[in-house]
Amino acid sequence: MKILNIHFKNINSLEGESRIDFEQSPFSDTGVFAITGPNGSGKSSILDAITLGLYGETFRFDRPAGHVMTQHTAECFSAIEFTLNKVKYRSSWHAQRRDANPESELTPPEMKLTRLSDDEVLATTAQQVCARITEITGMNFRNFTRSILLAQGDFAAFLNALDNERMDILEKIISADIYEDYRNEVNEKAAEAQQRLDYLKQDLSVIPIMEPGKLEACEHDLIDFTDQTTELREEQSDLKQQQASLQNVLTLQSRIAGQEKNLQQTKTLSESERQKLDQLTTAQDALLFKDDLEVIKEKNHEIHQDKATLTDFRGELKQLQDHIGADKAAPDGLPHKSVTEQGQILSEIRAQVGQLNAQRQSESDLWQSLGMQIDDKTSNLANVSKWLEEHVADESLLASFPETGRLKNLRAELVELKEKQKTFTKWSKNTTASLKNNTSAIAQENKRIAELKHKLPLAKKALEELAQGKNLAELEEFQQEQQERVKDFRALYTLAVTYQKLTKSGFSFFGIFGRKEQPNHDIEELESKLAALKQETSREENIKLTLETAVFRETLLRKMAADRPHLVDGEPCFLCGALKHPYAQHPPKEANSQQALADQKAKIKTLMTAAAKLEQQLKATRKQAEKNQANQTEQVRIKSQWQTLSNRLNTASEDLKINKLGLLQHRLNTEISELKTITAVVADYRKKQSGIEQLEALIAKGEATAERLQLNSRQLDAEWRERPKEEIDYDAALATCRQEEQQLADKVLAQLALLGEKMPAKGKEDALFDRLNARRQDYQSYAFRQKSLAEELEVLKTKAEHCQVEITACNEKLERYNQQLQSEEIVGLHLALIEKQKLIADKEQLIAKQEAELDLLKRALQDKMQGTQFTNLHELTEVLELLQHQPELERHLAELEQEIDAKTIDLEKSRLELEAENALVATELSPEQLDAQLKSVTEKLAIAGLETQRLEQLLNEQKQLKQKADAILIQLQDQEEIARLCGAEAAQIAEESGMAFRRRVQQRVADRLLSQTNAVLEKVSGRYYLRQMPSDQGLALEVEDTYQDNARRLPKTLSGGESFVVSLALALGLSELANNGKSVDSLFLDEGFGNLDSETLYTVISTLESLQTHGKTVGVISHVEGVQKRFKAQLQVVKKPNGMGMLKQVS
Repeated sequence: MKILNIHFKNINSLEGESRIDFEQSPFSDTGVFAITGPNGSGKSSILDAITLGLYGETFRFDRPAGHVMTQHTAECFSAIEFTLNKVKYRSSWHAQRRDANPESELTPPEMKLTRLSDDEVLATTAQQVCARITEITGMNFRNFTRSILLAQGDFAAFLNALDNERMDILEKIISADIYEDYRNEVNEKAAEAQQRLDYLKQDLSVIPIMEPGKLEACEHDLIDFTDQTTELREEQSDLKQQQASLQNVLTLQSRIAGQEKNLQQTKTLSESERQKLDQLTTAQDALLFKDDLEVIKEKNHEIHQDKATLTDFRGELKQLQDHIGADKAAPDGLPHKSVTEQGQILSEIRAQVGQLNAQRQSESDLWQSLGMQIDDKTSNLANVSKWLEEHVADESLLASFPETGRLKNLRAELVELKEKQKTFTKWSKNTTASLKNNTSAIAQENKRIAELKHKLPLAKKALEELAQGKNLAELEEFQQEQQERVKDFRALYTLAVTYQKLTKSGFSFFGIFGRKEQPNHDIEELESKLAALKQETSREENIKLTLETAVFRETLLRKMAADRPHLVDGEPCFLCGALKHPYAQHPPKEANSQQALADQKAKIKTLMTAAAKLEQQLKATRKQAEKNQANQTEQVRIKSQWQTLSNRLNTASEDLKINKLGLLQHRLNTEISELKTITAVVADYRKKQSGIEQLEALIAKGEATAERLQLNSRQLDAEWRERPKEEIDYDAALATCRQEEQQLADKVLAQLALLGEKMPAKGKEDALFDRLNARRQDYQSYAFRQKSLAEELEVLKTKAEHCQVEITACNEKLERYNQQLQSEEIVGLHLALIEKQKLIADKEQLIAKQEAELDLLKRALQDKMQGTQFTNLHELTEVLELLQHQPELERHLAELEQEIDAKTIDLEKSRLELEAENALVATELSPEQLDAQLKSVTEKLAIAGLETQRLEQLLNEQKQLKQKADAILIQLQDQEEIARLCGAEAAQIAEESGMAFRRRVQQRVADRLLSQTNAVLEKVSGRYYLRQMPSDQGLALEVEDTYQDNARRLPKTLSGGESFVVSLALALGLSELANNGKSVDSLFLDEGFGNLDSETLYTVISTLESLQTHGKTVGVISHVEGVQKRFKAQLQVVKKPNGMGMLKQVS
């Protein structure tokens, strides 16, 4: 929880309105700020404003409103904005005097809690706000003040107090509520443990575990059904194989019949094709007349096409004549017109007519649509009006709605009162029974106490024999010393192992395969060799340059050898201009410098490789030397540490050396064995001591139980005497509630009678309310619908009248254009008639000419056919068509013969397969009989499978239930032990004497506080830890300093700054304990710095500033001037002339 801003007015001596925003600079830039001002100026009033805004009270005044409001003012308020888990809230408190008069009496304060993320108001009364703040933050007012106001000053006194005073100071700091809180916590824990135990018993009782006899019978049945299933599956498999064999036989027989039929059809088709080919061998003369026959065919085709065209012309002419009619004479001026011109005129007129038709159609469609809408709206309006007339009674719901909600509340209150009266009667009976049970329980408890008192001396005697005169603290101290000794021995052994690895004196299996030891070379010798190699390499490089020059010259000589014969003495050379040419008569002798250069390069490469290896060797030698030096240094350091630790353990001797790991391991094992023995004794001592404490607690619990039972008897008797007054109160309230319920029921019944509804039964009021509310909403919607339909109907009628006018205008224009179109179409028909008659005459002449030519061709062909086997043209045409397809017939015949051979082979294979399959069939049953047997076996198998599945599921469920029961039983045993311990602790608290109980609770709080304080110290300083020491005088504390080898000293020896750090950690620890796990990040320190010197003050402020890294913001309230100057951010309280304070921000 972190406070974001504070807004308040007229709180104590802070007059006027003030606002502090911790989200703005400089407060957001630092983790600590100061609230400064003189004494009595009102610095602590800021804390009052915070607690007022959140809880409506302060830790200084019992009646906040009367004491907090500034004098001579009529209003005060406080509003706090805070964030928790990234959600922002605002809580406000407001108080004022009547009539805004400073002298008038106070009105009750008002409070409100709002969640700022969605502006939802969470609470509006003081009680609700406090409850919700406690729920949200997890802290009530008391815990909040502990968390936000750090009691650093009180804890400083706590640290410096005597051991026997610290517990009382701690109680004063925390308050005496810790005892009641602890008692409630233990009782709630015991109740929860018992409730959990009851739940486990209930869970165990409802698990349906089957009896062992029935479970064994189910297992035997499962085995029988499993065997039966296996036999049935084998029988089913055999029947399926027989069925498959019979089916294969039938399939083969059917396939053979089909193959025989296909073979016969193929043979018939082959014979037909063969006859056609035989016929063609005798008709080869028909090819002589093929050309003549083709000419005749073409001529016939032309005549046929022309006749078809002529028929079409005549049909068109007949249509034109029929359309014109016999009584219509041809218009004048036809010879001067053409068909094309007349077509253009007709197209223009038709376009105008089409446009007008489209316009008229559009208007007609719109008029029809509007008519349909008018009819639809009229029908809807009639339906709505009819509905309103039928539901006229619902109109009363708009003015007077039945109070069913109040009726429901009265009925619920009546039921509650009756239940209370019934509960009181039951309580009277239970009280009488409880008085009798208490007497019996007291006798049983006294008997149990006597048995426990007999066991207690025996347990104490066994504990004394185990301890042998020592107490638990001495044993634990001895155990701790042995633990430190084992820890030191382990460190001693670790140092020895490390030393052995460095010296490599031990033998290791893996060392056999380790890397080779580097040879020990002299660094100066290696450096000398490397310098000599580099010098030699330089010399060889110079020789290489010389050889490269020689190779260049030889190459140039060879290149110029071809031009040397052309040189003539006395004539200048074309390269150098010389007049004499000695090389022309005596050419220079060639040498092999190229090979010498290659050898020189190889030599230089060898030298460079040797130098590189030498450099690597030198580098490795230097590294090894450095490593050896570091190794020796580390050996000396480890040996020194080992010797120091050995002396501290008092184990130094001539036999025990650092290189003797076996002896060190033996000593370490011996120390560990001693530690285990001591630990076992301490654990056994604690166990026996715990058993004694439990016996004492049970005895105390039994005595307390007996006393509590007697007290309960007295309380029950007292409660029994007061019962008549409570009965009278319940009866009066019940009578009043009945009267109010009856009056309201009569009123509602009268209203419902008008609406045709019945009085709702108890629990049905909400349904009636929903129904009546739906009727009211329906009536409202229908009335609105009636009004809107009437308005829409008027608009549609106006649009329909406009459409009717447009349709009439279009009809008049269409009539004129249609008359003009009709006259122009008559002219066009007459022109088309004349044109068509001309075309018919031309076509008739052409056909007559073509028929004459065809007759001549036929007579000529007939003359050629004289003396041949052909008698007419039809026979010749058929023969020629067959000759044309002769190759196809021959190919088809060959394919048919191949197909016959293949089908014959397939038929023989199928017959062989049938014979083989018949030999495999081992049954004499028919397929129908096999199907019946297979169906019967399958049904039996399904039944057996279902039964097997049912038994397996049943056994699995029983197995799971058994496992579940076993698990619950284990939990039950553990929970019984937990419930017993919790009950014993609760009984011990109930019967424990006042001082012993106080000390135990104080010790528990101190342990938790020290644990939390050490956690804070680890974050803040990392140096100090508070340790509790055993003491019979009270709470003994020591401060452990980790910077001084964990040395311990008394708190009084701490310096001022050190004391502040530890006391601040105690205050922060208490804050963490009080906030129930919800961290409070806005903290305040009130005074406490007056006696600190400058150096200590610097340490204090640095410690407070370091809290910012943990998300904390601390406000320091102080009047010391030296403290004020140390803080960057300040809130100054300045006194006005009238003595009141005013808040001022300073940075």
